Amino acid sequence: MAERNFNTPARRNRRAGPDKSSDSADSLPAADSKNSLRVWLYLLKCVKYMEQEMSARFRRRFGSSLSRFDVLAHLDRAGAGGLSTSQLAARLLASRGNITRLLDRMEQDGLITRGSHAADRRISRVQLSARGSDLFRRMAPEHESWSHQVLAGLLPAEKDHLVRLLRRIRDRLDALR
Repeated sequence: MAERNFNTPARRNRRAGPDKSSDSADSLPAADSKNSLRVWLYLLKCVKYMEQEMSARFRRRFGSSLSRFDVLAHLDRAGAGGLSTSQLAARLLASRGNITRLLDRMEQDGLITRGSHAADRRISRVQLSARGSDLFRRMAPEHESWSHQVLAGLLPAEKDHLVRLLRRIRDRLDALR
């Protein structure tokens, strides 16, 4: 009769005693906790590398940045009314500390306009200028093409699955707030 090995990695990573809690993330074995950490690190690294690559491409091709593209994209999506500064800040990838300087430079470069809200002069509105709209129209197709190049190693079904998984992570983050 073969001797059974009870000292397996799965057993070593289990908590002492039976888990009487629900299926919450807090009740997962230590191995899954380590796996969650590994997933988080991979996501972080991938996002960092993708941001660096996109930023480098925007600098080379347009003399611009990913942060500027992000502002232009949100303002384009908002339409003629633009967005309040606080609405824009809540949607941007850039850190809140950099937003004022970013908008100042974009206004100086003629890419956006800023003014007071018609009904409440305390609210600052940010709108896309004609020059900013033109730049966005040139940048957007290239951004899509570059994104496709970066993710070309995944099949369409894998991309769809990844989007569903990332949406679940985002929903979990929203629930934890």
